[in-house]
Amino acid sequence: MTHTPAPSTGGGRTFSPAVLPAMTPGHQLMFFSVAGSVSRAIWALARLGVADHLTDGPRTAAELAEAVGADPDALARVLRAAAALGVFACLPDGCFALTPSADLLRTDAPESRRDLVLLHGDELTRLPYGDILDTLRTGEPAFEQSFVRPYHEHLATDPDAAGLIARSVAAGHRGDLGYLTSLIDLTPFPSVAELGGDGLFLKALLDRHPHCAGSTVDPSGGPLPDDPHAWLLKQVLRELPDAEAVEVLHAVRTALGRDPERRLFVVERVVGAVMPDLAAVTDLDMLLITGGRERTADEWCTLFAAGGFTTVAARACGAWTAFECRPV
Repeated sequence: MTHTPAPSTGGGRTFSPAVLPAMTPGHQLMFFSVAGSVSRAIWALARLGVADHLTDGPRTAAELAEAVGADPDALARVLRAAAALGVFACLPDGCFALTPSADLLRTDAPESRRDLVLLHGDELTRLPYGDILDTLRTGEPAFEQSFVRPYHEHLATDPDAAGLIARSVAAGHRGDLGYLTSLIDLTPFPSVAELGGDGLFLKALLDRHPHCAGSTVDPSGGPLPDDPHAWLLKQVLRELPDAEAVEVLHAVRTALGRDPERRLFVVERVVGAVMPDLAAVTDLDMLLITGGRERTADEWCTLFAAGGFTTVAARACGAWTAFECRPV
C-alpha cells in the first residue's frame, strides 16, 4: 500500500516559500543563512532512507530510528528541522509523515530526486564550497584544492563518484523528458548523435521520432563521425569554460560539414529565464567545481557563433531552452 503524503504541518502551521517576501530583510537574511543546516539534515535523512519507511503511513521517531539505525532523539530533532520547511511533516500526535517533497526522497518514487539530494550533500559537491573565498579571489575552481585533480579527471579515477553523478543525472531526467523532448523536432533528420550523454534523453527523443536512427558518442574518442545529420548536446557545454566549449562546438561543426540543412541541438538551462532563477544558483557549482558556467540566452548565442554556428531557433519551457543551430 502506498501512503498519500500528508500536508506539511508543524505546530499547526504550514511553511510556504510564498511567505519569504513578507519577511523582514533581517529574517530573510537569516533564513538563507541557516538554509545550509537544513540542506545537510535533508541529505542525512535521504542517506538513511527515512522516506522509504514512511510509505505505508506515519511512524514515531522511535520506530523510524529502529528501522534505519539511528538515535531516536537525534532523529526526531533532525526530522523536526526538516518539517519546519515542509520536507516531512510533524503531526500533532508526534508522528512523522511524508509530504509531497519528502515523497520524492523515496528510492522507488517514479520521479525520485533522492540521488540528486545525495549528490548535493556529498563531499564531491560540498567540499569545494569550503574554499569559495579562494575562488572569489582567483576565479579558479576550488575543486582541485579538495581533490588534487580537476573535476573531470577525478571522475575518471573515482568510479564511486562517477556512479553518483550518473545516478543523479538519471534522476534529473525523471519528470523532464516529456516536455524537453517536445522542444526538439527531428522530423527532417534521418539520424542523430548525442555527444557525451547517458542515452536516456536520446532514447526518449527517438521514441518521439521513431524514423530517426540514433547513437551516443564518447567525446574523448577522437574525431567525431560525419554521418549523423543532427547532433545533440544536453548539459555538456555548461560544465566547460568558454574556450573549451568552443573547441567542442568546432568539433561538431567539422563533423556536420557545410550542409546548411544539418543541425546542432543544445539543451541547457538559461540564466534569467524564470524566477526563482535556479540556473543562477547552479552556476555556482560550475564556478567552484567544473570551471564551466551557466549562461544567459545572449551568452549562449555568442558561444555558438564563436564555435561556427548560427542560432536559428530557441524553444523554451521554463528554465530550459533547446537551441537549434545551423553550421555557418
